[in-house]
Amino acid sequence: MNNHVNHGQYHLATKLVEMIHRDFQRFHPGYRDVHASGRYYAGVFRATPEARKLSRAVHLQGDPVPVTVRHSNSQSGNPWGPAASASMAARFYLPDGTVTDLVSLPIPLFFARTPEETLEFLHAVEPDPATGAPDPNRIGPFLAARPWVANAVKLAKCLPASVSLAQTAFHMLHAFRFVNAADEVQYARYHWEPEAGVAGQSLDELQKQPPSYLFEELEARLRKGPVIFNLVLQLAGADDPKNDPNAPWPEDRPRVRIGQLEIVRTTSVEEIGDPVMMHDPTRLTDGIEPSDDPVLAARRGVYEVSVANRTGGWRGRLAALERAGCPFGSSAAS
Repeated sequence: MNNHVNHGQYHLATKLVEMIHRDFQRFHPGYRDVHASGRYYAGVFRATPEARKLSRAVHLQGDPVPVTVRHSNSQSGNPWGPAASASMAARFYLPDGTVTDLVSLPIPLFFARTPEETLEFLHAVEPDPATGAPDPNRIGPFLAARPWVANAVKLAKCLPASVSLAQTAFHMLHAFRFVNAADEVQYARYHWEPEAGVAGQSLDELQKQPPSYLFEELEARLRKGPVIFNLVLQLAGADDPKNDPNAPWPEDRPRVRIGQLEIVRTTSVEEIGDPVMMHDPTRLTDGIEPSDDPVLAARRGVYEVSVANRTGGWRGRLAALERAGCPFGSSAAS
């Protein structure tokens, strides 16, 4: 029975990845299907005293924890394309040798409520071969029938492009279940808030710069000192949806700063020792649990299919891990 469920999940994941290839039209072997252009940075995370009140997770108890960050400057699958929409994937290296990941985007809401609806959305926005743009006769009725999707698209379109990765807010779009030492539960959503403040510009202005501009600007800052992000939890109310990444929570929900990340320098997958470096938002540790969000549950399968594509298939991916002597064993491969 479990094998049947897993088969269905990976079948859907494969369809999603295939649609991403068709929509972005720029899949490059060996690179990620989206966010292909990226660089790695090293830092340290320190939790606040408020964090341990919400969760017993080891990295939220106050001791410094090493972190690596992968910033991307574009949603595209083209690693040499122009900068567009940034992302931030953080990996926390825990004392017992395991890791936990946070994957975040500048958009405030996901575009769909379920993986199946995500696939429908990708079909709707698939570029017309004649124009290279979505067909308004297809995307228009799709959005009109799904105002929740239309709202997320509108918010994404209104979002300015980054002036600096150090001045971009990033959001983990899913709810998670935080459990403290007393087994008290609180659902919340993560947000990375830049210490330097949030600033934006038009996409046209950003794309007047070289494609690597956002990385170079960040690295110029790092030569002068750390770049700091505060990790903030937005706490859910009793009736707020916990399983829908497309649904906003009221703005008056409490926000608690649970830690601070100092990014201090550049690094690389060679230094990290993981040639695959797949960030998985469902790779969690005791004290933090997934919600019943079906999009969150599907993301591991999508990333695994993507990794298989860029590492020469499932066997090639496992061989790459073995050659590198990946320190995290099977957890890094999943």
